[in-house]
Amino acid sequence: MISRRGFSLARRHVPLALRAACLALLGLGGCNEPTGLELTAEAIASCPGEEATETQTQAGATMLPGRVCGACHRSGGQAQNSPWTLAGTIYSDGSAKCNSPGQAGVTIQVLYTADDPMGRYRKNDVQPGGTLTSNEAGNFYSTGFFVTPLRIRVFTGPSDQPTKEMYMTTLVGLDPVTKQSVRVDCNTCHNTTTPRVYL
Repeated sequence: MISRRGFSLARRHVPLALRAACLALLGLGGCNEPTGLELTAEAIASCPGEEATETQTQAGATMLPGRVCGACHRSGGQAQNSPWTLAGTIYSDGSAKCNSPGQAGVTIQVLYTADDPMGRYRKNDVQPGGTLTSNEAGNFYSTGFFVTPLRIRVFTGPSDQPTKEMYMTTLVGLDPVTKQSVRVDCNTCHNTTTPRVYL
């Protein structure tokens, strides 16, 4: 029989012991919280010669600008809990390095590339959920499902009278061989060998 005092101590220490055992089983007991950069070789490789700052490696909407977002934000990736269908970073200069300041407040629109045969939408209409805004790091992303291929428009100012505007000439989001929709990761192509997405 356990005394009242012994029962009280046992009740207090069991949850602590149980939590410690769970952490040890998960391998988290003495480790620091991992950052995205430590676990994504593809993100590191997309910006050769540039080490991300400590702030850039903190998980969140402004993390790792200019790097390949889809290295983690995809099915089976480290961030598979938030897979993105479209992601990238916007800069003010096409030759910007990853760690250069991104451009905030730019509007990104995902457009239809053809008229719908059923008349539900027309070519160059904005797709549902297809208006995004770049954040303070220049990053933008979406989990939306879009009709592919996509046409991308980026601009600042009002939609009907933009102060700056660009349309992507290449249609994206559709594999040319399989004709299947694919994730659009702008930083995969717009990197150190091709001009960045810029405005």
